[in-house]
Amino acid sequence: MTKRWRTPVAKRGQLKAAFGREDRHSKPELLYAWGGGGAQSPDARVLAAAFEDKRHGYGFPSMRLEERPSLIEELEARGYDITTLRFTIQQKDQPA
Repeated sequence: MTKRWRTPVAKRGQLKAAFGREDRHSKPELLYAWGGGGAQSPDARVLAAAFEDKRHGYGFPSMRLEERPSLIEELEARGYDITTLRFTIQQKDQPA
C-alpha cells in the first residue's frame, strides 16, 4: 500500500513542519505551514533555515571555520527516517 501524503495545515498562531506534498503532481518533501494570527511566512523561513541550512562552526582541534551538514542531513546520516518528521509550535497567548 502506498503512503498517502497530505499537505500540512497549521492552526491560528502555529508554525508547522511536516513531510507531505503540495499537490498531487509534486513529490513528497518537507513542507512548512503557518496559521496566521501572528504566525507569518518569515517565521516559517526561520524554521526552514533551522532544518535545512548548512551549519557553520569551529572544528576541533584546528579551530578553523568549517561547514557542517544541515540538521536534516545529519539526522539522515544517523539513520533516521525524515519522512516521519513532524514539528509544531504554538505562539504564546498575547495579553489583550
